[in-house]
Amino acid sequence: MSNINIEIEQQLRNENVDIIHFVDISMLDIKQNRGLPFAILIGIAINPHFLEMVCNTPDYTHTLDDEYAQTESRVGLIADKLTNSLISNGYKALSQSDNGLMAEKAFDFETKTSALPHKTIAILSGIGYIGKSNLFITEEFGAAQCLGSVLTNAPLTVAKHNTLLPKCHRCTICHNICPQKALKGVCWNTNVSRDEIVDVYNCITCLKCLAYCPQSRAYMKRAIRI
Repeated sequence: MSNINIEIEQQLRNENVDIIHFVDISMLDIKQNRGLPFAILIGIAINPHFLEMVCNTPDYTHTLDDEYAQTESRVGLIADKLTNSLISNGYKALSQSDNGLMAEKAFDFETKTSALPHKTIAILSGIGYIGKSNLFITEEFGAAQCLGSVLTNAPLTVAKHNTLLPKCHRCTICHNICPQKALKGVCWNTNVSRDEIVDVYNCITCLKCLAYCPQSRAYMKRAIRI
């Protein structure tokens, strides 16, 4: 690992970031990677007690200031801070926070798509897979993490990883619990589009698919027991 990898990881650990991966995105088209060869994937685990509350509150409604929203906001601020640090050290860098994407006009509000989703970078990191909920799922946290990313030309040390296929198998919990029936019960692979998995225009971000995912519940039980 290069010195700059170590410095970045230490900076992010000081911010209590749970997921840090350095990813090669040079194979993506220029519209996606914006001419930058590397991405830094950032993730913060969602408070397991919040997940427990969502599971125990049948009519829970996600708000713009709840724990999930605050975690998403925190990830964005950390991505912005890291971007500014890289730029101050003479490198090119782009934050893929909400503010960064809007400033760059890299988010299409009509189709609800960004130029390079965090999940695409996460898939390339090899640490997880996209589930039937269309959420990124890791072994450690299930679907219970908020992701962010920074694109850069800083000379990072990266390793290539195999793409992990979903381990959902016959599980249909997220599909069954979705109150809007926005999830279609389809497993992701590289030939399956987002719209074949979820109707994003009908999703109300109720967080039930995230909280009830068996992998998220396993994380929740481990974390609360500890």
